[in-house]
Order: sequence, then structure tokens, then C-alpha cells
Amino acid sequence: MEEEVVRMSHYFKRSKPGKKVLIPFTLKGYTLEFISYTSLFSGREVDLGTKLLLENIRIPSKGVVLDVGCGYGVIGISIAKLNPQIKVYMIDINPLAVKVSKQNAKRNGVEDRVVVLHGDRYEPVKNMKFDAIYSNPPLSAGMDIVEDIILNAYKHLKINGYAQFVLARGGEYIVEKANNKYNVVETIRKKGYILLYVKP
Repeated sequence: MEEEVVRMSHYFKRSKPGKKVLIPFTLKGYTLEFISYTSLFSGREVDLGTKLLLENIRIPSKGVVLDVGCGYGVIGISIAKLNPQIKVYMIDINPLAVKVSKQNAKRNGVEDRVVVLHGDRYEPVKNMKFDAIYSNPPLSAGMDIVEDIILNAYKHLKINGYAQFVLARGGEYIVEKANNKYNVVETIRKKGYILLYVKP
């Protein structure tokens, strides 16, 4: 357990929460609201990468999906809002993000289908498999963390499951590695981002 704490702490450092913010967000005809704090990633507004991922999101008709590194919950909660047949698990290493995501699930009326867990990457769901996995992986954590989230998603996917990610600068080499790991790899390049769809 001690080793795990050390491994986790190298890319997450506790800080003051900063200012509390209320962020309105409109997606495919739905209006959502997210409580955030300025210390969280994209804490003042939904970032462009997340918006692009959600604009191009593929959601199963039913089942269980996972949002890795959920922040204050935009991706996972939006998916739950878009499809009432979906149960969403969300994970973040930051306790503040976990707390706020739970509040946001309730605020947007999807708390009965959203489970928010505290932990490092896939660790809290290591024995589970999902119909789809989504992430806007944290570049600030380092490319090794981003690579791990993307290249190890297949271990947590059901048969016929798939994953979608958004990558910013420096992500091309991960796309090349994904080509060696997955049977299906599709990319869309928009506004400096790479939208990545993979399927084992």
C-alpha cells in the first residue's frame, strides 16, 4: 500500500481548492451545470478538448461505461444525461474532483446512474469490464500516465467494447503505439487535438 501511495503522489499534489465556480454547459440540446473550483483542470470553463470529444462521442445503446480522470465530471455526467440506459463509473485521483463530481451528478439529475470513485487510473475498477471507456487524460501528469490510460484500456473492455480519448500536443507517438495494441484505431484531427477511437 505504501508503494502505491508513493506512485500516485508523483503526479497529484494537493493544493488549495481555489474559487468556487458554476459552469453552464450545453450539449446536443441539453443544458447542464457544473460546480467547479479554479484549482481543478479547466476549472473556469469546459476545455476545448473535452468539448470536441463530447461532440464526437459514441455512446452504447445500453450498458456500463467508464470516465477515467473525470475531473469535475463533464464527460461522464454528459453521457449519463444523453442516454438514460447507461450506468457511468467515474474515477479521479483528486479527492476534490471526486467530491464535486458527486455533487454535479446530483445537480444534473443522474446521481442514480453515476458512481464516482477515488483512485489512480484503473485501480478502483481493476476487476470490472466496460462497454466503453472515455478520457481526456491529464497531460500535466506526464505522457507516461496518458500512455498508460490509453494503451491499457483494452484490459477493462468487454467483448465489442471500445474507448475514446482526446489528445493534445505530443500525442502522435501514442497513436502509433495504439496501432500496435488495438485492432481498430481511428483518428479525427480538429483544432490541434487528436480524437482517438480504439477497439481491441
